[in-house]
Amino acid sequence: MEARILESPDELGQLRGEWDALAVQSERPFSVPAWALSWWETLRPSGAELRLVVALDAGDLVGIVPLYCYRRAYAPLGGGMAPVEPLARPGLERQVAAAAQTVLAEASPRPATIEVEAHGSSPDWAGLLGADWNGGRSARLWTRRQNPVPRIDFGEGFEQWLQARSARFRRELKRRRRKLEEAGGSFRYATAETLERDVDTFMRLHRRRLAGQGGTSLKDDRVERMLVAVGEELLDSGRFRLLSIDLAGETVAARLLLAAGRELSAWNSGFDEEQAKLSPSTQSIFAALEDAGERGQQTMSLGPGGQDYKSRLSSWEDSLSSRVLILPGATYPLARLRLVPAQVRVGLSGRLSPQAKRRLRRFIPR
Repeated sequence: MEARILESPDELGQLRGEWDALAVQSERPFSVPAWALSWWETLRPSGAELRLVVALDAGDLVGIVPLYCYRRAYAPLGGGMAPVEPLARPGLERQVAAAAQTVLAEASPRPATIEVEAHGSSPDWAGLLGADWNGGRSARLWTRRQNPVPRIDFGEGFEQWLQARSARFRRELKRRRRKLEEAGGSFRYATAETLERDVDTFMRLHRRRLAGQGGTSLKDDRVERMLVAVGEELLDSGRFRLLSIDLAGETVAARLLLAAGRELSAWNSGFDEEQAKLSPSTQSIFAALEDAGERGQQTMSLGPGGQDYKSRLSSWEDSLSSRVLILPGATYPLARLRLVPAQVRVGLSGRLSPQAKRRLRRFIPR
């Protein structure tokens, strides 16, 4: 097995299709190249450089660690909008991590930190990549954030899952669906013809819905361009699902989901507050579940966050963490300093020599 670092999407060639197949096999909907590279093309930070680590066996892709770097800090593609995880063929995780570590240790710029996103149900990629770094000490691991990810298992089908719920739950679900239908509501998925308009409406509803709750991190209007690009690539396969609820000729709610293999993952949603009495958010989840069962999916991620409605619906809880490898070497103290709160960093810098301060300024992004 050998690993290489690609610095342009154009270098992927046929490996792009193999990356997509690996993500589907791994049932990681947001780890597909359509999502990761659309983010890169539209939303990458200024000054960032692409660093795709591909592991090959006889020319075939057996693993990938999708990263970019800003100076000496390496991070996963996707900017935290959704988890873009390392991938490997089953049983080859350790070999892929070892091969990736070998080329990353010699990469330019030489990494001081590497951030890794992964679900708790995924391999321990941070631990694997950081073990015995470059034949020496293991990297120190720092958890930047960790969130619960409620999940629904409906492997025997939506109806069987529904029958396992309480009678009260089923009655309430039917009552809400009947109320929506009596009001004239209907469900539909975005098509190639409606994609741009539906994405615009979806993001408008999402931002408006969260405006009174501190707002959303998705304020950049380039997000719409990214989502349209993802949709254009995945719509035909049925893996990009932008579900809308229409009422009286207007879209009053929308939810975006991506599928890969047996997995369906919810990304974000939005709805018109004036229609809250129709429970549009919950309605969209159940409509997506029912449809997913018919298409052969068996599990659904409700996305990071432990909101009450997710807990009530979930079968079990996964987790999603972002962990930073602080790599051993001459820059280790500076890398650790970079990760502490800014006010602490300023206090500590007062104890540094002028030479150390100059090194620190070169290392830390402004």
